Amino acid sequence: MKQNKYAYTENNQNNWLNKNKWLSEYQKENILFYLYTFGLLIVPMIITNQLIIGTIVNALLIGSAIKFKTKKVLVLSVVPSIAAFSAGVLFGSITHQVLLMLPFIWMGNVLLMILVRKLNVDFRKNYFYTLIASATGKTILLFTIALVLFTINLVPILALTAFGILQFATAIMGGILYYSAKKLLRD
Repeated sequence: MKQNKYAYTENNQNNWLNKNKWLSEYQKENILFYLYTFGLLIVPMIITNQLIIGTIVNALLIGSAIKFKTKKVLVLSVVPSIAAFSAGVLFGSITHQVLLMLPFIWMGNVLLMILVRKLNVDFRKNYFYTLIASATGKTILLFTIALVLFTINLVPILALTAFGILQFATAIMGGILYYSAKKLLRD
């Protein structure tokens, strides 16, 4: 069977953490998990541009989906939206109205991460095919919920853009950012 060069393999994890021989695999994974958690917490608190926040957060979510098992992925999926909501940067002036969307944002993040993990890591599908499919799945879920909530007057029309094209764009850009960073750090 032909190996897909864009699929995840254990061989392409050549980074500084793996070069530290004195750390156990468990310790390395935990250090990496805490670094991802810190990144997902701090980015929404220090950056105010929603496009930049979304891109970086999606890059971290995609990276963590590739590196960690499902239990850790579930924990990481809720971190960025809680941090953004706490900092008041979750869609600016409509932050409190978007509070209704938090559980669905978590579900969208989980869907993105599980699709990336299953398609790219488990089934070894092309990374870019995986990225498009995962971003589309997340966007359809979030846009559909936002549309329902808009229809019953619980969120403003701005939520349709925020949970539609903006979600798709930041997921795609985040996936490209993760892929580029991985290539730069590996080479």
